[in-house]
Amino acid sequence: MNNTKLILHIMSDKNIVSKAIKIALIVGVILNLINQGEYLIHLDFANINFFKLGFTFLVPFCVSTYTAISMKMKYHVGEKAILSAILICNKCKQTHDVQKDETIPFCHNCQDKTSWKIQKIKECNVYSRN
Repeated sequence: MNNTKLILHIMSDKNIVSKAIKIALIVGVILNLINQGEYLIHLDFANINFFKLGFTFLVPFCVSTYTAISMKMKYHVGEKAILSAILICNKCKQTHDVQKDETIPFCHNCQDKTSWKIQKIKECNVYSRN
């Protein structure tokens, strides 16, 4: 199964990028103050490790983005589908065809125990924003 289209679609969402940047700024500042605070406060540029400084912002950005992508890829019951796809129930293996922006239903067999995963993403323009 090729999830590249879905991942690119999710990563191109302005809200996800915006939230990841905000999280990276807040967490990055806190971690940099914990790790190099005395150098940063005294502007002791000779002792500041700029690699660590940048990396400390990059890690929370990546973790936040990864978490958002992994949550959006699950296609939860009651949420709107972010792309048209064929879903397969983890419990009974029944498939369901869902269209973009359609509310994701319960599996007819499993009802409240439904757990969908993506079997196939349908062809679409990943970069279109409607």
